[in-house]
Amino acid sequence: MTATPTGFRPRLGVVISTWSHEDGREYAAGLVQDFPATAPLDRVELLMCPRLLEYESDIAPITDHFHKSGIDALLLVPGNFTLDHILPMMADAVGLPTILWGIPTQQAWGALVAIHQTLYPFKELGLRYRYLAAELGEARAWDKALAFASGAALVRRLRGLRIGLMGWRAQGMSDTAFDELALRETFGVQVVNVGLTRYTRAIDAVPDADVSARWAALKPEFDTAHITDEVSRYGVRTYLAMKELAAQETLQAVTVECFHDHLGGPCLGCSLFNDEGVAASCESDVPGALLMAAGQMLSGAPTFHVDIIKADLARGEAILHHCGNLPRKLAEQERVALKAIPEHIGPGAYGPTLQATMAPGPITIANLVGRRGTMRLCAMEAVAVPYKLEFPGSAAKAVFPYDLTEALEAIGNAGFGHHFVVLRGHRARELGEWCALTGIDFLPMTAAR
Repeated sequence: MTATPTGFRPRLGVVISTWSHEDGREYAAGLVQDFPATAPLDRVELLMCPRLLEYESDIAPITDHFHKSGIDALLLVPGNFTLDHILPMMADAVGLPTILWGIPTQQAWGALVAIHQTLYPFKELGLRYRYLAAELGEARAWDKALAFASGAALVRRLRGLRIGLMGWRAQGMSDTAFDELALRETFGVQVVNVGLTRYTRAIDAVPDADVSARWAALKPEFDTAHITDEVSRYGVRTYLAMKELAAQETLQAVTVECFHDHLGGPCLGCSLFNDEGVAASCESDVPGALLMAAGQMLSGAPTFHVDIIKADLARGEAILHHCGNLPRKLAEQERVALKAIPEHIGPGAYGPTLQATMAPGPITIANLVGRRGTMRLCAMEAVAVPYKLEFPGSAAKAVFPYDLTEALEAIGNAGFGHHFVVLRGHRARELGEWCALTGIDFLPMTAAR
């Protein structure tokens, strides 16, 4: 898994199939060169196989062609009629989710017949697939294909993710409980138990000179009119300690038991981590850290860990808030202010928090909870709008293009939790495909619902 979000393009291995005894074989052969021109290459990376798929003997060399290529899914495109058993054998050999593209035109003679014949064995064999009936280049078809491919990419690229848990479950937050083995079984991720003792020792071990040097570099980037250097330096010290622990354990995501005894300490570090591409959730939310990593991949941007702190149900608006952890790359403000966390909100509360709001634009607000057999994800599409902070911390104002009361009640009746991950863009379709491929339940809330 890459730590730095650089934009997201799923990678498809494309195989053109044929049957040389039928009309359309010349058209099929030409697709090996012509198909890429029909694809939105700004949104997808294609690896074309130069060999046509016609007989069982073609399967092994085609599989070898894709070996170690890093493709996320397979795209099978019959260029004309193809023997129906060849296609599921090809998909099974590659072992990846497969898109089946049925071309309905006369040029691709018999391609639609071939696809309709092979759907039955695909289903009966339990192969993971998505069927599209469309002429080449259709935007509607590519939207569906790329949502499926994005879900497949999350399945593949998240395997091996290491989530560092610094502490244990935060006090009172039952909904952040997690089933470590279910997470490994379902997503292929590993929870690394760092512990609070090691975390606090790491903070104490950071050399003062390192803190001074890093704060000298960071201070000009913030508005520090309402915070002392002493408080700010503690946030920097905590960040450097977290960074050292992440390096020691090869972590790509972290979460800290900040509530209550360490409130404010890791806020700056979580913000910086998320800007650097290391998913960092609050309050020991391991599933939240996993979902933040998935959101980084999908959006190519940092993600924001929040509570829904209040809502105007009549206007369909809600305020998403946390103590002060907003990644600056998501902030509306060019220069974010730092303020000490109010010490009265919990024992041990101490450290700098970011006072910022999220920049406007389409967003998805998602929550992942559950254990083996109950794991589930919900996603609410909304729009972030300009907002002036009413209280300390980091926040976003979201406007929902559907009945917010009904949405909140649906989420509550399905037993979702209080933490949400905010990611850039409307991503419910991709998250839904990810859930389908991993076998977990999915509840979408979109304008089209």
